[in-house]
Amino acid sequence: MRSFLPLLALPFLLAACPGAAEEDSDGELVVGVQAEELGPLTGDVSITAKVDGAVVAQETVAAGRGLPKEVSVRGAAGARVDVAIEAKPANGVGALLVSRSAVARIPRTGKRLLRVQLQPSCAIIPPAPGDTSSRPGVTCEGSLTCVSGRCVAPEVGDDALEPYAADWAKNPPDICKPAGAGAPEVMLGTGMTDYAPLAEGQTLSLERGPQGGHHVWIAVRMKNLRQSGSMTTIHARVPDDPSITVPDAGYVFTFDRDEGSYCKLWGLRFQVDSGASDLRSAYEAFLGKKLQVTVDVVDAAGARGTATRTIQLAPELLCPDGSTGCDAAK
Repeated sequence: MRSFLPLLALPFLLAACPGAAEEDSDGELVVGVQAEELGPLTGDVSITAKVDGAVVAQETVAAGRGLPKEVSVRGAAGARVDVAIEAKPANGVGALLVSRSAVARIPRTGKRLLRVQLQPSCAIIPPAPGDTSSRPGVTCEGSLTCVSGRCVAPEVGDDALEPYAADWAKNPPDICKPAGAGAPEVMLGTGMTDYAPLAEGQTLSLERGPQGGHHVWIAVRMKNLRQSGSMTTIHARVPDDPSITVPDAGYVFTFDRDEGSYCKLWGLRFQVDSGASDLRSAYEAFLGKKLQVTVDVVDAAGARGTATRTIQLAPELLCPDGSTGCDAAK
């Protein structure tokens, strides 16, 4: 029996060293190359990727037809990935339009995206024929690379890699929707000059506007939705009187940065009687009523956040000068 002991002990020895198996496991890093901001200036773009110094991918694509482009790089988890990208001018003549390098590590868990954006602020724009003016652009020394017009180290930390998504090219992170963003959050508030929280059942005054309509001020606070290009739509109804129709209102306004990774939008003039034929008296149906307001924010990638509050409309109309007597003088 003694001769079988080494064989019996082998599984236990392997189980006691899980790190060796983890170190050899393969991971995947997707390099995503974009150049939309350069538009028709960009010609052929060459992409080279190395894993621990060995070339694993090398190709040239035409900007108009081949970008955005993703290159999948596989290897041992934690292996170093070096990416070099060179874009030529659209006419193929002269120096490089822009070059970019990046260094990252193959992820230990999950499939991650290394986004590489070729930017005008780093490009050396060829002058027009007969133009002798200096050309904009940034040239970086040594191992530095240009990002947003500045020379920086090419290393990209693990925490800056994005979870891979098939729509990555149309869904870049921004200050309102960072890489790895969670589910969208939307809060409905009020405010003409800033966002203020809106409690359930809070009383708001219906205000006469400059064009004769009547509105309440709506504001929105959100996170994990895009700062620009998001559609904000306000819906409302009068719960106690379904016969009253309140038209929807839509806005494509850019959000401002707020505290705690949130962004905010305020000063949305939501007119409750915009569909009425007679603005002089239509507002009377709303005074003193409850108004259920829902705000939807949908970004360009299709992510959506929704919030609803029921507000109590004051029994008197608020005049532009802050008084409450203009309803009697209609």
